[in-house]
Amino acid sequence: MNNNTSISRVFSKKVFEELLSLGDNVTYNYVVDKYIDKPHGKTNKEIISEIYSIMGNTYRSEYFYMNTLLNKLLIGIHNVNTATALSQVRIADHIADFVLINGVGRVYEIKSDLDNLSRLNEQLKDYYKAFSYVSVLSSEQERDKVESQLKKLGRMGDSVGIYVLSDNCTIFNRDKTKEPKAFNDALDSYTIFTLLRKKEYEKILKRYFGYLPEVPPVFYFRKCFNMFDEIPILEAQELTIKELKKRSKATKEFMDYIPYELKSIAYFYRTPKDINKFSNFLEQSYGG
Repeated sequence: MNNNTSISRVFSKKVFEELLSLGDNVTYNYVVDKYIDKPHGKTNKEIISEIYSIMGNTYRSEYFYMNTLLNKLLIGIHNVNTATALSQVRIADHIADFVLINGVGRVYEIKSDLDNLSRLNEQLKDYYKAFSYVSVLSSEQERDKVESQLKKLGRMGDSVGIYVLSDNCTIFNRDKTKEPKAFNDALDSYTIFTLLRKKEYEKILKRYFGYLPEVPPVFYFRKCFNMFDEIPILEAQELTIKELKKRSKATKEFMDYIPYELKSIAYFYRTPKDINKFSNFLEQSYGG
């Protein structure tokens, strides 16, 4: 495990599950011992802030991009109580980094300096099968390369938004931003349907048709999709987005308590009932 990877791994679900439940983790201890000056006596909250700052200056991982996007977009522009963000959403054959639901669904694909752009266009094609608004968040150094890739997609590429994470951690810079435009030509009913959990698509079908199919279990999924496929696709997309929006468990009160550096971890992987676990860990002195 190299040093940059270890710093990035501190901000992972697995590490924080151990830190919140046990108060201890091998990766966390390794990074603290290697990078933090005189850690004993400092709180975990202070140490986390220092590690995050090091990551921002030396190794901007996907978590750094994701966390900045969550802070600037969901918390800074929208509202945790009225908008929903989803992470690692499977759409056809690819996984979208970040999806924001607020009236419409918007996909954000993260491309940091550490990422390869070779798969970008295939990823975007899949995202447009389910969502009408798709954007790429890149570094300043990668923006021109992203724009060059998008030109290969023709009118679809023209619709893709581009946002840039600047060196001073701004995203919505008017000079660097290209806003996304709606593109519906690639929407695919099956791809939209597979975003849904069973209870979610059952709610949609019950609401739209007034009943659910009565068929043997082995045929149930296919029959439900056949019914869903009868719904006009833009209406089916809208109904799906309304169900996806209900998935958020976070509250504004919970997120207000969580420090900036950990908002993405807290939002995507924990619930408001974990606030005491966060409090105990963050206020505890390192090694105490």
